[in-house]
Amino acid sequence: MGKQSLPTVFISHGPPTLLLEDIPAREFLKDLGKTYRNVNAILCISAHWMTSNPTVNAIEKNDTIHDFYGFPPELYQLEYPASGSPELAQKTADLINNNGFGCEIDRTRGLDHGAWVPAMLMFPNLEVPILQLSIQQHMDPKSHHSLGNAIESLRHEGVLILGSGGAVHPLGYAPLRPGAKTDQWAYDFDSWLTKSVTRGDSSALINYSNLAPYPERAHPYPDHYMPLLITMGAAGEGAKGEVIHHSWFWGDMGMGAYEFKIK
Repeated sequence: MGKQSLPTVFISHGPPTLLLEDIPAREFLKDLGKTYRNVNAILCISAHWMTSNPTVNAIEKNDTIHDFYGFPPELYQLEYPASGSPELAQKTADLINNNGFGCEIDRTRGLDHGAWVPAMLMFPNLEVPILQLSIQQHMDPKSHHSLGNAIESLRHEGVLILGSGGAVHPLGYAPLRPGAKTDQWAYDFDSWLTKSVTRGDSSALINYSNLAPYPERAHPYPDHYMPLLITMGAAGEGAKGEVIHHSWFWGDMGMGAYEFKIK
């Protein structure tokens, strides 16, 4: 692909069984991979890698981390040994360090399921190198948005910056199960999120815990929300989001996806 400016993308990765489910979100990710089949690499910000300091993994070939419990046995047999990119990891770390954050490099870690599950659907033939950037539990939303600002230049080099979390992720609050109905509070949060994203209202998104309806239900823990802020920040100042997918799963789990770019 060479150097080409790309949008940034946020997806909701759902449970690991996404690979087995015949649902719209699964088909969406397969189609999304066709859209971005010619990217040079993917930098994935997954909700499932939390560290004290921003960290990138620099590895030639990724191990597959089965970081989940109680799911069908066949999921634990799946492997996604995609290539990494130590060179891109170093470049990412340098950008972050140069923008006031301390960034570390992990030379042993592979891909958690927030990265390899969607990647397996998007790029089943392992055709695109992929690496990860961690989130930080102690960092506030504004800092995560600023962390995205720090890596913005990568998207001008054919790197797809892919946030992987959840538009509505009430794990720990709502009983998620097959056949459950979607509650009104989930609709309300999702509607607010979509409006804020499409308006490019980064201030509202950063202050979601005070401005959004039912934030404590939609995101009892912030881990699945922070990748969205990094993704938006990486799209550049003034970026707005476009809804590229919208569906629900297991009742209150919002599977929305957004593409961010400056219009």
